Formats: sequence, C-alpha cells, structure tokens
Amino acid sequence: MSGADRPVAAAAREAFAEWVAASREGRRFGQLLVRRAEDGYELRHLADAGREDLRPLAGPAAAREIARTTEGGEHRPLKTSPNLRRGWTLRVEDERELAAALNYLYPAALVHWHLERAGRLPVTHYRETAGRQSGIYEIVRNLSDEGVQAAARAHCEDEVCLKRPLWGVDAGTPLKMEPGEGEIPCPEPCSLFISFARQITLFEREGRDASGLTASERRDLAALVEAAAAGELPPAREGEFSLPGNRRRLRYRALTLVPRLREPLAD
Repeated sequence: MSGADRPVAAAAREAFAEWVAASREGRRFGQLLVRRAEDGYELRHLADAGREDLRPLAGPAAAREIARTTEGGEHRPLKTSPNLRRGWTLRVEDERELAAALNYLYPAALVHWHLERAGRLPVTHYRETAGRQSGIYEIVRNLSDEGVQAAARAHCEDEVCLKRPLWGVDAGTPLKMEPGEGEIPCPEPCSLFISFARQITLFEREGRDASGLTASERRDLAALVEAAAAGELPPAREGEFSLPGNRRRLRYRALTLVPRLREPLAD
C-alpha cells in the first residue's frame, strides 16, 4: 500500500514518531518538548526542558486535563493559545498513545502537520469559510478585506496563537502578517476566529461622532482609563470579545484605533 493510500491518522503518527526519534534533544511542537524515552515517549512544557522537579503523569488521558485549563484555572477554548500550563512531565508507551496525547493537547494538529509535509493539506480561505456561516454568524460575510486583515493580526499572530496560518482573505489575497515559524499549520479560520470576526463586523457597522470615534471605541477607552486608575485591567476570558479587556479586542484596537489617536490635530 502506498503512503498516499494508507489511513492518514496512522501515517501521521508513524511520521511524527520517526521525526521525534531522529532528534536526540527532542522536537518542539507548539509549547511542547517531545522526545523518545526508554519506555516510550516523554512530553513536557518547552519552558520546563531542564527541570527535574516536575509532577510525573502517565497516559493520554492526563493530556486532556493538562490542556483543559490555564495556570490560573481558566478554560482554554483555543488549545493552540500560548498558555499551556507548566510543571508536569507526561510519559506515554507508544506511537498510538503519543498521537492520542497530542490530539488532546493540540486537536487535529498531528494530521495537519503530516499532510502539510506531504504537500496534501487542503486550505480553506476566509471568504469560503464565511460563506458557510448562518444565524448570528452570517454577518461575517460582510467583513471588509481590511477588517479580515486586522482581525487576523489581532487574533492569529504568535503572541496569541501558535498555529501558522496558511489561509488568506481569499485565494488571491494572502494575509499581511508574520505567519510564525511553528510546526503546527492552520489550514482554515477556526470557530473562535469566526466569533471574533463577528465582533469586528459589528465594529465596522458603527458610525463615528464629531471626534472621529465610534460608540464602542468611546466605551473601551473609558473602561481602560478607569481600569488603569484602579491598577488593573477589566477581566475578560479568551473568547469574551464583547468585553473591553479582552486581549484580542485590545490588539485590534491597537491596530486600528491607536494610529488614529496619534494623528496630529488639524489646525
């Protein structure tokens, strides 16, 4: 049976195991360090590479618990956000257990990694993904090209997501952002990005007042000034895009609002 005919999941786990075994130091995959061990494979947080005081765990099911929450106990809706908690080492017995653990930590990443390396990973661009949306998300079809570009920079750069976007606005319009150098490819906009795109579409619908600000920009500025005076940002979870303190919302404001605020006043 040729490599192209074999089940993709089996081919992916075998290719990944060979890739890991070829490096004495192990391989970086997202925030993981994966390396061969005498009794199978060992995974740990990359930042814990040299530590000896880690909590020992075993079996793929432990990976599901590791991936579920951040260091502070918050839910992680996007598993490729760079907030994987530290302090553990995970042992798995064989290739199957390694693949299962990776799928808990970074869902679908192993197959996408393999298909990209084989030149067979299909890519779905934003306009096609947006065209499939319905209900409250149908409005993302109307997001401008500039809005898609800004949303991608705010949502998908390495500071907030470890995947490397392969998709563009459409087949002829690539994203204008640094794609990163990580091993995990992103072949299409994820559901969290579509939720963020909905918020940006709502922003684009707003009109500006005499000062050049929209109503939501005014509310965000007021909330941030109050928070700065109190000494802390208003709390917002990763997917709470309607809140002023959401990190991706703040990144979008930094891209689109801050340059306007810094423009010199007209005489």
